[in-house]
Amino acid sequence: MPPRPTSRITRRTLLTAAALLPTTTGAQQQLAVDPYAMTGGRRGGRQLGPVPITESDINVLSSQAADSTGPLDPKLANYMRLWIGKNAPGKCEFIWDLDVDRAGAYELRALTRGEKPYGLSVSTTDGAVQADVGEKGWQRVNVGRIDLRSGKQTLRLTSDSPAFDLSALELVRPAAWQTIQRQAQAIRSQPDWFKDSGYGLMFQWTNRSTPPSGPNKPWQTKIRDFNLDRFVDLVEESGAAYVIWSITWGEQYISAPIRALDDILPGRTTQRDLLGEMAERLAQRNIKLIFYYHYGYDCYHSKDPAWMRASGAGDPDRTAFYKNWQAIIGEVGERYGDKLAGWFLDGGQRYYDCHFDNTPNTGMTTAPFYDLTRTAKLGNPRRIVSYNPWILPSLTPFEDYLAGEGFRTFEGLNDGQFPNGPYAGLQAHSAFPLEKRWGHIDPDTKIEPPQYTADRLIQAIRTGRERRYPYSINLEMYEDGSVSPQSRRLLSDVRSAIRG
Repeated sequence: MPPRPTSRITRRTLLTAAALLPTTTGAQQQLAVDPYAMTGGRRGGRQLGPVPITESDINVLSSQAADSTGPLDPKLANYMRLWIGKNAPGKCEFIWDLDVDRAGAYELRALTRGEKPYGLSVSTTDGAVQADVGEKGWQRVNVGRIDLRSGKQTLRLTSDSPAFDLSALELVRPAAWQTIQRQAQAIRSQPDWFKDSGYGLMFQWTNRSTPPSGPNKPWQTKIRDFNLDRFVDLVEESGAAYVIWSITWGEQYISAPIRALDDILPGRTTQRDLLGEMAERLAQRNIKLIFYYHYGYDCYHSKDPAWMRASGAGDPDRTAFYKNWQAIIGEVGERYGDKLAGWFLDGGQRYYDCHFDNTPNTGMTTAPFYDLTRTAKLGNPRRIVSYNPWILPSLTPFEDYLAGEGFRTFEGLNDGQFPNGPYAGLQAHSAFPLEKRWGHIDPDTKIEPPQYTADRLIQAIRTGRERRYPYSINLEMYEDGSVSPQSRRLLSDVRSAIRG
């Protein structure tokens, strides 16, 4: 084996984040990072070690878990290793140490993006394959098939192309991929109610929601005082066919008596079952309910170290954490049954790359998506599930619809679904903030005016109805459950035009 060249980016170093520049490529509208979600880099102090390669799952080789050479620029946000970009001439190389369970042929797929054609080559001491990529935007590219010996070895990805981004390289046995595809199709849900709903409302209202002025109420008081009658009237008045409601955002507090969370970290639930009351009241008015869930942030605007420690979310091996995750999500799903129509699971990169935070390569490389999705459907097998990939391709076959973060218009759909490309097989969907932010979390501030006109929303929703995909309009909401009067008037105009 030839000696390795000196690395510019090693497993010991993560560099400060650079700006993520948005581009637009048809249906894949690339979005700028929310300015209050950007963070600086975190320096790692430990070798990540060889990546364990199993024969029964998709193995994820993160680009930023590799030793790397060449003119490369790592991209980070919310302390997540997102991808590495190349924007200069010269050769680059990504090097991973592997520990392979069982020898055999593995299919290679790269999560990669470019604006001009570029080439990738993957090699071991036993062979090499290469792929030329012509498509623009983020894609999951089939690189080819390569034989791996059992035990420890090195895999290299090289390219002379001047510009492209690499998120990860996936290795999977062909037989395992066939099994995964069968399992995914067996549990996939594609309800007409969502395709033809036109639009719904989304709310990031949690323990962090603030009033326009003054201090926040204590957690239990905030939930006790929430005016559910006013909220349900607001939703019905808007003409929304469904609600996406955040049961967590940034910190792990749930407004219901969820025993699984209490067992992990007491004091984070509530005596009042606000989620259950909401599910019941919305169902009475034939309005569907989807829960948004994020298992934990780590950035300057939100930290929850107690939860990350207690749940195992910060451990190098995420095995225990995902058991805790299933306990919480499974209890919520069974508690609300048919009244819970879906899950919007945010932070998809944290599921896809279990070592997004520079922890050593111990245990699984990617989440047990099949088990997680089956758990998310407990109590209602027709429930729809999405793991938000942000601007990346779909991160797992075990989901039903595209989270669709950002105001998007989709073309070339087949009955509301993507027939091919980075979201092939998924139901199209767009979710976007109507005002400045997803949630009202700043103290002593008022909600800003809508950034879209009623006419623009009406036109987009009409297009979505023709093509069978919905829009989720996110409203900022004050601590007392009220919203901007200006946004409420705008939604009244939307209802008149869409619902009649």
